[in-house]
Amino acid sequence: MERRLSRLALASLPLCLLLAACGERASAPAASPQPETKPEATSEPMPAPAASAPAAPAELPKPPYRFAFATKSEKTDKKDADPRVVEWGEDGCGAYPVAQVEAIPLRDALLLPDWVVEFDDKDRELQRWGRPMAAELIGLDGARLLFRVDAHGQRGEFATTPAGALEPLHSDAKSLDANARQIECPALPTFAESDYAQCFIVKDAAGAERRLAWEAPCT
Repeated sequence: MERRLSRLALASLPLCLLLAACGERASAPAASPQPETKPEATSEPMPAPAASAPAAPAELPKPPYRFAFATKSEKTDKKDADPRVVEWGEDGCGAYPVAQVEAIPLRDALLLPDWVVEFDDKDRELQRWGRPMAAELIGLDGARLLFRVDAHGQRGEFATTPAGALEPLHSDAKSLDANARQIECPALPTFAESDYAQCFIVKDAAGAERRLAWEAPCT
């Protein structure tokens, strides 16, 4: 009888062990879900800003040009007096005309240019140019004199020849006398009746030293 009970006990042992294992599995806590991970965003380089295009140069002025000139004539408001004259101004030396021209008048009864004279070390006049009244001198390039104006509705840079021809151009050059060396003026025929003549040694576009004389502005 005892042997039969022992066999039953042994036969039921695997089943108990199996039930115990299942109980342990049922009582074990469920694993917590892992948070979902997002793939890291790849940083791409920002495109370089587009280079700004260089500003287009201002359009060159076209003739006729509005320049002021000295004069020995009396101011007149008559429109038929000289069709070139568009207005009159006034400074310390009196009234002056503003005229529309295509070239610098060199031998004119009404419009008188401001003269610029080149002379040598023997005090001889070599050549001369006419320029608008009080125009800023900015360069000397061979036989061309460069000047700048900004008055009476006309602005810009110009080159002129001893014959009075005009050519508009672009230039950011400084005043010609900025690096000039002032010297004593000789007796030059062009300025024989002037009290405003002044003389300088300047460097031209090629770097050569040249002697120039011109009149200071009338104040």
